[in-house]
Amino acid sequence: LEKVLSTFPKLKFCKNKNLNFLKGEIDIFDSNGIYWDSFTIAIVIPKNYPNAVPGVIELSKNIERIDDRHISEYGECCLDITHELLYQARSGIKIIDFIKNSVYPYFANQLFFLSQGKYANGEYAHHFNGVKQFYKEKLGLDDIPLIIKILELIIINKVPSRNSICPCGEKKIKYCHDSQIEFLKSVGKTQIKSDLMEFRKILSS
Repeated sequence: LEKVLSTFPKLKFCKNKNLNFLKGEIDIFDSNGIYWDSFTIAIVIPKNYPNAVPGVIELSKNIERIDDRHISEYGECCLDITHELLYQARSGIKIIDFIKNSVYPYFANQLFFLSQGKYANGEYAHHFNGVKQFYKEKLGLDDIPLIIKILELIIINKVPSRNSICPCGEKKIKYCHDSQIEFLKSVGKTQIKSDLMEFRKILSS
């Protein structure tokens, strides 16, 4: 917290009953150090921090509440694909790194969008289409029956050993989809079950 408050002096640590959060303004500068704008935000620190993802709410209402701006009608900010954040939480999130690597870029990107009409590093599609895009682009998984098979094995704790044949049937897991399976295992069964349900809907439609 000392690092956070010294780096972002307009944020204050607050405590309300059992809820810990940071609240205040975050100033955004360009790469040349020129001030762009500020946002009033709250960063809610979950009870099982650091092994959970903090929530970020934009309070100043400077961002239009529409899907294209990756924000809910209540101001909840979609900083990144949920799976990436859950993966980080598995090994523990440092709040200062979370702000620098996820929160600050999100708001900088919002200002870039206003200026350029697009996001600096592209964006994920909305809702579950973004999850499908993540599976395809980041995990290299585009075969829905295979995805379903992997997710089912993870849920029932029946993923074969690394020296066994991969669920895709090609070769040993350690030479095939090992990294993808290990990543998915790390995001937790709650997210895996949600993904499985949606992929099943796609397959049956």
